[in-house]
Amino acid sequence: TSVKNILLKILSSKYKVLATPESFNTPIGIAKFINNSNLENVDFLILEYGARQKGDIKFLCKTFGADYGIITSIAPQHLETFKNIDNIKKTKNELAEFLNLKPCVFNLNNQYCRELYSKKMGKKIGVTLNNNSAVSATNINIKNSQTHFKLKINNNDYSVKTNLLGECNVVNILLATSLSIVLNIEIENIIKSIENLEPVPHRLELIKTHINILDDTYNCSIASAKEAINALNSFPNKKMIATPGIIEAGTEQKQINFHLGELCANCDLVIIIGNHNKAELYNGLKSKKFEDKKIRFANTLDEAKQYFHLLSSGDTLLLLNDLPDEYS
Repeated sequence: TSVKNILLKILSSKYKVLATPESFNTPIGIAKFINNSNLENVDFLILEYGARQKGDIKFLCKTFGADYGIITSIAPQHLETFKNIDNIKKTKNELAEFLNLKPCVFNLNNQYCRELYSKKMGKKIGVTLNNNSAVSATNINIKNSQTHFKLKINNNDYSVKTNLLGECNVVNILLATSLSIVLNIEIENIIKSIENLEPVPHRLELIKTHINILDDTYNCSIASAKEAINALNSFPNKKMIATPGIIEAGTEQKQINFHLGELCANCDLVIIIGNHNKAELYNGLKSKKFEDKKIRFANTLDEAKQYFHLLSSGDTLLLLNDLPDEYS
Protein backbone atom coordinates (compact mmCIF):
# COMPACT_ATOMS: atom_id res chain seq x y z
CA THR A 1 0.00 0.00 0.00
CA SER A 2 2.81 2.41 0.85
CA VAL A 3 4.69 1.75 -2.41
CA LYS A 4 1.47 2.17 -4.37
CA ASN A 5 0.82 5.57 -2.80
CA ILE A 6 4.40 6.73 -3.33
CA LEU A 7 4.28 5.66 -6.99
CA LEU A 8 0.94 7.44 -7.42
CA LYS A 9 2.43 10.67 -6.05
CA ILE A 10 5.51 10.55 -8.29
CA LEU A 11 3.75 9.53 -11.52
CA SER A 12 1.06 12.16 -10.98
CA SER A 13 3.71 14.85 -11.42
CA LYS A 14 3.57 14.11 -15.16
CA TYR A 15 0.69 11.78 -15.99
CA LYS A 16 -2.98 11.22 -15.24
CA VAL A 17 -2.93 8.30 -12.82
CA LEU A 18 -5.48 6.31 -10.83
CA ALA A 19 -4.71 3.84 -8.04
CA THR A 20 -6.75 1.44 -5.95
CA PRO A 21 -7.75 3.16 -2.69
CA GLU A 22 -6.71 2.20 0.84
CA SER A 23 -5.84 -1.52 0.92
CA PHE A 24 -8.10 -2.68 -1.93
CA ASN A 25 -6.07 -5.65 -3.19
CA THR A 26 -8.52 -8.52 -3.73
CA PRO A 27 -10.41 -9.42 -6.94
CA ILE A 28 -13.69 -7.98 -5.64
CA GLY A 29 -12.08 -4.82 -4.28
CA ILE A 30 -10.13 -4.14 -7.47
CA ALA A 31 -13.12 -4.88 -9.71
CA LYS A 32 -15.32 -2.56 -7.66
CA PHE A 33 -12.73 0.21 -7.96
CA ILE A 34 -12.38 -0.21 -11.74
CA ASN A 35 -16.14 -0.40 -12.36
CA ASN A 36 -16.68 2.80 -10.38
CA SER A 37 -13.81 4.74 -12.02
CA ASN A 38 -13.72 6.95 -15.07
CA LEU A 39 -10.73 5.58 -17.00
CA GLU A 40 -11.00 8.04 -19.86
CA ASN A 41 -7.60 9.59 -20.69
CA VAL A 42 -5.92 7.78 -17.80
CA ASP A 43 -2.25 7.12 -18.55
CA PHE A 44 -1.54 4.65 -15.76
CA LEU A 45 -3.65 2.47 -13.51
CA ILE A 46 -1.83 1.31 -10.37
CA LEU A 47 -3.26 -1.86 -8.85
CA GLU A 48 -2.21 -3.40 -5.55
CA TYR A 49 -2.22 -7.21 -5.73
CA GLY A 50 -2.59 -9.05 -2.42
CA ALA A 51 -2.46 -12.75 -1.71
CA ARG A 52 -3.33 -15.24 1.01
CA GLN A 53 -2.62 -18.48 -0.86
CA LYS A 54 -0.83 -19.83 -3.91
CA GLY A 55 -2.34 -18.78 -7.23
CA ASP A 56 -3.88 -15.55 -5.94
CA ILE A 57 -1.47 -13.22 -7.75
CA LYS A 58 -1.55 -15.34 -10.90
CA PHE A 59 -5.34 -14.99 -10.92
CA LEU A 60 -5.14 -11.21 -10.41
CA CYS A 61 -2.61 -10.87 -13.24
CA LYS A 62 -4.78 -12.90 -15.63
CA THR A 63 -7.90 -10.98 -14.60
CA PHE A 64 -6.60 -7.40 -14.57
CA GLY A 65 -3.23 -7.64 -16.35
CA ALA A 66 0.15 -6.06 -15.70
CA ASP A 67 2.62 -4.13 -17.86
CA TYR A 68 5.08 -3.31 -15.07
CA GLY A 69 5.57 -4.78 -11.62
CA ILE A 70 7.10 -4.13 -8.23
CA ILE A 71 7.77 -6.97 -5.78
CA THR A 72 8.04 -5.05 -2.54
CA SER A 73 9.04 -7.68 0.00
CA ILE A 74 8.63 -11.30 1.01
CA ALA A 75 8.18 -12.14 4.68
CA PRO A 76 6.58 -14.88 6.81
CA GLN A 77 3.06 -13.42 6.74
CA HIS A 78 -0.37 -15.11 6.41
CA LEU A 79 1.32 -18.44 7.21
CA GLU A 80 -2.03 -19.73 8.40
CA THR A 81 -3.06 -19.99 4.74
CA PHE A 82 0.32 -20.09 2.98
CA LYS A 83 1.72 -22.73 5.38
CA ASN A 84 5.38 -21.90 4.64
CA ILE A 85 7.69 -19.24 3.19
CA ASP A 86 8.28 -21.26 0.01
CA ASN A 87 4.62 -20.92 -0.94
CA ILE A 88 4.84 -17.16 -0.37
CA LYS A 89 7.91 -16.95 -2.63
CA LYS A 90 6.17 -18.94 -5.36
CA THR A 91 3.08 -16.73 -5.11
CA LYS A 92 5.03 -13.47 -5.31
CA ASN A 93 6.97 -14.91 -8.25
CA GLU A 94 3.68 -15.28 -10.14
CA LEU A 95 3.90 -11.55 -10.92
CA ALA A 96 7.47 -11.83 -12.23
CA GLU A 97 6.52 -14.84 -14.36
CA PHE A 98 3.48 -13.06 -15.78
CA LEU A 99 5.58 -10.07 -16.77
CA ASN A 100 8.08 -12.38 -18.51
CA LEU A 101 10.19 -9.91 -20.57
CA LYS A 102 8.46 -6.80 -19.17
CA PRO A 103 10.06 -4.64 -16.44
CA CYS A 104 9.84 -5.74 -12.82
CA VAL A 105 11.44 -4.01 -9.82
CA PHE A 106 12.73 -6.04 -6.85
CA ASN A 107 13.71 -5.12 -3.30
CA LEU A 108 17.22 -6.61 -3.18
CA ASN A 109 17.47 -5.81 0.53
CA ASN A 110 15.14 -8.74 1.04
CA GLN A 111 16.75 -12.20 0.86
CA TYR A 112 13.78 -13.88 -0.82
CA CYS A 113 13.34 -11.08 -3.35
CA ARG A 114 16.98 -11.52 -4.32
CA GLU A 115 16.25 -15.17 -5.09
CA LEU A 116 13.37 -14.22 -7.40
CA TYR A 117 15.47 -11.49 -9.01
CA SER A 118 18.17 -14.01 -9.93
CA LYS A 119 15.59 -16.17 -11.74
CA LYS A 120 13.76 -13.37 -13.58
CA MET A 121 14.20 -13.33 -17.34
CA GLY A 122 14.15 -10.13 -19.39
CA LYS A 123 14.15 -6.63 -17.92
CA LYS A 124 14.61 -6.54 -14.17
CA ILE A 125 15.60 -3.75 -11.80
CA GLY A 126 16.92 -4.11 -8.27
CA VAL A 127 17.18 -1.49 -5.54
CA THR A 128 19.44 -1.58 -2.48
CA LEU A 129 20.47 0.40 0.57
CA ASN A 130 24.05 0.52 -0.66
CA ASN A 131 25.77 1.58 -3.85
CA ASN A 132 25.32 -1.74 -5.67
CA SER A 133 22.37 -0.71 -7.83
CA ALA A 134 21.48 2.12 -10.22
CA VAL A 135 19.00 3.46 -7.67
CA SER A 136 20.08 3.19 -4.04
CA ALA A 137 20.14 5.04 -0.73
CA THR A 138 22.79 5.62 1.92
CA ASN A 139 23.31 7.81 5.02
CA ILE A 140 19.80 7.18 6.34
CA ASN A 141 18.90 8.92 9.59
CA ILE A 142 15.78 10.22 11.31
CA LYS A 143 15.84 13.75 12.70
CA ASN A 144 13.17 16.35 13.36
CA SER A 145 10.47 13.74 12.62
CA GLN A 146 11.74 13.23 9.06
CA THR A 147 13.93 10.66 7.36
CA HIS A 148 17.00 12.11 5.66
CA PHE A 149 19.07 10.11 3.17
CA LYS A 150 21.32 10.34 0.14
CA LEU A 151 19.55 9.16 -3.00
CA LYS A 152 21.78 7.82 -5.76
CA ILE A 153 20.41 7.69 -9.30
CA ASN A 154 22.81 6.55 -12.03
CA ASN A 155 25.92 7.65 -10.09
CA ASN A 156 24.46 11.07 -9.20
CA ASP A 157 23.81 11.83 -5.51
CA TYR A 158 20.91 13.89 -4.16
CA SER A 159 20.27 14.87 -0.54
CA VAL A 160 16.62 14.07 0.17
CA LYS A 161 14.26 14.24 3.13
CA THR A 162 10.80 12.76 3.53
CA ASN A 163 7.98 12.76 6.07
CA LEU A 164 7.89 8.95 5.87
CA LEU A 165 9.77 7.36 8.74
CA GLY A 166 12.34 4.61 8.73
CA GLU A 167 14.55 2.50 6.53
CA CYS A 168 11.57 0.48 5.32
CA ASN A 169 10.03 3.58 3.77
CA VAL A 170 13.31 4.53 2.12
CA VAL A 171 13.21 1.12 0.40
CA ASN A 172 9.59 1.79 -0.62
CA ILE A 173 10.68 5.13 -2.10
CA LEU A 174 13.51 3.44 -4.04
CA LEU A 175 11.11 0.89 -5.52
CA ALA A 176 8.70 3.58 -6.72
CA THR A 177 11.56 5.80 -7.92
CA SER A 178 13.07 3.02 -10.05
CA LEU A 179 9.84 2.40 -11.91
CA SER A 180 9.25 6.16 -12.25
CA ILE A 181 12.60 6.51 -14.02
CA VAL A 182 11.60 3.74 -16.44
CA LEU A 183 8.41 5.73 -17.09
CA ASN A 184 10.40 8.91 -17.89
CA ILE A 185 9.70 11.02 -14.80
CA GLU A 186 12.29 13.78 -14.45
CA ILE A 187 14.58 13.50 -11.43
CA GLU A 188 13.62 16.93 -10.08
CA ASN A 189 9.95 15.85 -10.07
CA ILE A 190 10.84 12.61 -8.30
CA ILE A 191 12.70 14.45 -5.54
CA LYS A 192 9.97 17.07 -5.14
CA SER A 193 7.35 14.32 -4.90
CA ILE A 194 9.38 12.41 -2.30
CA GLU A 195 9.68 15.50 -0.13
CA ASN A 196 5.90 16.08 -0.28
CA LEU A 197 4.89 12.53 0.62
CA GLU A 198 2.50 11.97 3.52
CA PRO A 199 2.35 8.72 5.51
CA VAL A 200 -0.27 6.11 4.73
CA PRO A 201 -2.71 6.13 7.68
CA HIS A 202 -1.87 3.46 10.28
CA ARG A 203 1.38 2.43 8.54
CA LEU A 204 4.14 3.94 10.66
CA GLU A 205 2.19 7.19 10.69
CA LEU A 206 3.54 9.82 13.08
CA ILE A 207 0.86 11.63 15.06
CA LYS A 208 2.08 14.50 17.22
CA THR A 209 0.23 15.39 20.40
CA HIS A 210 1.99 16.20 23.68
CA ILE A 211 3.62 12.83 23.01
CA ASN A 212 4.70 11.26 19.70
CA ILE A 213 2.42 8.44 18.53
CA LEU A 214 3.71 6.02 15.90
CA ASP A 215 0.55 4.41 14.51
CA ASP A 216 1.56 1.12 12.89
CA THR A 217 -1.71 -0.69 13.50
CA TYR A 218 -2.16 -1.89 9.90
CA ASN A 219 1.18 -3.71 9.66
CA CYS A 220 1.30 -7.28 10.88
CA SER A 221 4.54 -9.16 10.17
CA ILE A 222 7.74 -9.63 12.13
CA ALA A 223 9.65 -7.77 9.38
CA SER A 224 7.42 -4.68 9.60
CA ALA A 225 7.52 -4.88 13.42
CA LYS A 226 11.33 -4.75 13.37
CA GLU A 227 11.21 -1.66 11.15
CA ALA A 228 8.66 0.03 13.40
CA ILE A 229 10.73 -0.67 16.52
CA ASN A 230 13.85 0.65 14.77
CA ALA A 231 11.95 3.85 13.98
CA LEU A 232 10.75 4.07 17.59
CA ASN A 233 14.33 3.78 18.83
CA SER A 234 15.32 6.86 16.82
CA PHE A 235 13.13 9.05 19.07
CA PRO A 236 14.47 10.52 22.33
CA ASN A 237 13.07 10.13 25.84
CA LYS A 238 10.85 7.33 27.13
CA LYS A 239 9.38 4.77 24.71
CA MET A 240 6.27 2.57 25.04
CA ILE A 241 4.92 -0.22 22.82
CA ALA A 242 1.29 -1.40 22.88
CA THR A 243 0.65 -4.58 20.88
CA PRO A 244 -1.53 -7.70 20.66
CA GLY A 245 1.30 -9.42 18.79
CA ILE A 246 1.18 -11.01 15.36
CA ILE A 247 -1.57 -13.30 14.11
CA GLU A 248 -2.15 -15.64 11.14
CA ALA A 249 1.39 -17.02 11.51
CA GLY A 250 0.33 -20.67 11.50
CA THR A 251 2.70 -23.09 13.19
CA GLU A 252 5.28 -20.32 13.61
CA GLN A 253 3.01 -18.02 15.61
CA LYS A 254 4.46 -18.87 19.02
CA GLN A 255 8.05 -18.52 17.83
CA ILE A 256 7.36 -15.25 15.99
CA ASN A 257 5.66 -13.65 18.99
CA PHE A 258 8.40 -14.80 21.35
CA HIS A 259 10.87 -13.04 19.05
CA LEU A 260 8.61 -9.96 18.95
CA GLY A 261 8.72 -9.92 22.75
CA GLU A 262 12.52 -9.96 22.57
CA LEU A 263 12.47 -6.99 20.17
CA CYS A 264 10.08 -5.04 22.41
CA ALA A 265 12.55 -5.35 25.29
CA ASN A 266 14.52 -2.46 23.78
CA CYS A 267 11.88 0.04 24.96
CA ASP A 268 10.92 1.30 28.42
CA LEU A 269 7.31 0.09 28.79
CA VAL A 270 5.24 -2.59 27.08
CA ILE A 271 1.46 -3.10 27.08
CA ILE A 272 0.41 -6.60 26.00
CA ILE A 273 -3.12 -6.48 24.59
CA GLY A 274 -5.44 -9.50 24.64
CA ASN A 275 -4.67 -13.15 25.28
CA HIS A 276 -3.84 -14.40 21.76
CA ASN A 277 -0.08 -13.99 22.14
CA LYS A 278 0.15 -12.96 25.76
CA ALA A 279 2.35 -15.81 27.00
CA GLU A 280 4.78 -15.69 24.06
CA LEU A 281 5.22 -11.90 24.21
CA TYR A 282 5.74 -12.03 27.98
CA ASN A 283 8.25 -14.88 27.76
CA GLY A 284 10.16 -13.08 25.00
CA LEU A 285 10.40 -9.97 27.16
CA LYS A 286 11.52 -11.95 30.21
CA SER A 287 14.20 -13.76 28.17
CA LYS A 288 15.82 -10.31 27.81
CA LYS A 289 15.58 -9.65 31.58
CA PHE A 290 12.75 -7.12 31.04
CA GLU A 291 11.30 -6.19 34.43
CA ASP A 292 7.71 -7.07 35.35
CA LYS A 293 7.13 -3.53 36.64
CA LYS A 294 7.58 -2.28 33.06
CA ILE A 295 4.87 -4.61 31.65
CA ARG A 296 1.13 -3.92 31.62
CA PHE A 297 -1.77 -6.07 30.40
CA ALA A 298 -5.05 -4.99 28.77
CA ASN A 299 -7.90 -6.84 27.09
CA THR A 300 -8.40 -4.23 24.35
CA LEU A 301 -6.67 -1.19 22.90
CA ASP A 302 -9.27 1.03 24.59
CA GLU A 303 -8.41 -0.55 27.91
CA ALA A 304 -4.71 -0.07 27.21
CA LYS A 305 -5.22 3.69 27.01
CA GLN A 306 -5.37 3.87 30.82
CA TYR A 307 -1.59 3.35 30.83
CA PHE A 308 -0.70 6.05 28.33
CA HIS A 309 -0.48 8.55 31.20
CA LEU A 310 2.82 6.88 32.11
CA LEU A 311 4.32 8.83 29.21
CA SER A 312 5.31 12.48 29.54
CA SER A 313 5.61 15.27 27.00
CA GLY A 314 8.16 14.36 24.31
CA ASP A 315 7.92 10.59 24.95
CA THR A 316 6.89 8.20 22.17
CA LEU A 317 4.20 5.51 21.92
CA LEU A 318 4.26 2.80 19.23
CA LEU A 319 0.89 1.19 18.46
CA LEU A 320 2.05 -2.05 16.87
CA ASN A 321 -0.73 -3.96 15.06
CA ASP A 322 -4.35 -4.00 16.15
CA LEU A 323 -7.09 -6.61 16.32
CA PRO A 324 -10.87 -6.32 16.49
CA ASP A 325 -12.09 -6.62 20.08
CA GLU A 326 -14.05 -9.74 19.10
CA TYR A 327 -11.19 -11.36 17.18
CA SER A 328 -10.88 -15.12 17.65
